[in-house]
Amino acid sequence: MTFMTSPFRWTLSLAAALGIVTSAGAQEPEPQTEAETTTTTTTTTTESLTTPVRPYGRMGPEIAVSGNAGFGVGYVYKNGLSPAGTVESLKITDSAKVSIPVIAELGFRATPRFYVGVWGSWEKVFTKTNDLSCPEGFDCSTEQWRFGPEVRYHIAPDAGFDPWIGLGVGLEILKSHVEGDTQVQAAPGVFVPAHVDTHVTDRGPTFARVTLGGDVRLMRALSVGPIITASIGSYTVRTGSQTVDITGLGSRDQPLARVDDGFHALFTVGLRLAVLPL
Repeated sequence: MTFMTSPFRWTLSLAAALGIVTSAGAQEPEPQTEAETTTTTTTTTTESLTTPVRPYGRMGPEIAVSGNAGFGVGYVYKNGLSPAGTVESLKITDSAKVSIPVIAELGFRATPRFYVGVWGSWEKVFTKTNDLSCPEGFDCSTEQWRFGPEVRYHIAPDAGFDPWIGLGVGLEILKSHVEGDTQVQAAPGVFVPAHVDTHVTDRGPTFARVTLGGDVRLMRALSVGPIITASIGSYTVRTGSQTVDITGLGSRDQPLARVDDGFHALFTVGLRLAVLPL
């Protein structure tokens, strides 16, 4: 009984030892062949190349300001009454040399390509001497405000240069102040010295405004680039006052002469600085 039990125990011990060794060998990873290593490396590299890289174009608030030179064609008004009593129309090219608009923008980049916001501009208008709006020897000053909503599409938001195009509408407000000394008719054939002080506001819609530009990235959140705008609009409402101070007779207020709408086109070209979303 003892003789048979010892070999049996020895056999079980040997089997158990072999089982442990076999299990340990099964758990150790087998060495990869050269082909398998190459495949793994290629797969990792491919995954890195196909992982989308977040572009420069971000989403978020955006502000910009630009300095420009401006000019226009068309009319300030049509069929107005001249000082000589004739019916005349005032062209922009006859009343203004050039303007210096400063344009500000505030909006939100809804996606890296699409922007929605508002724009506004103030511009100093350098006037020309003419019988209708700025007679010889008068002090004349004119300025204009324009503002409205705008949407823009950016063509290459992740590039170093990002061209874009915008479309908007708005409101135009043109303010003029004309003051000077002249002669007015007090009676048939009788003219007396007088001082004339006139304030006029012309306003109306901007039917369409197209902007073209491009952002040259200076750093991650700052860009500079050109901006060009072209708009069509009309001055449809004219308000104001005219005070005539006649020497020896006192002053009197008189209404402005009625005029017809002034349809026109306005253009600007300038340099724009923008703070982009982070």
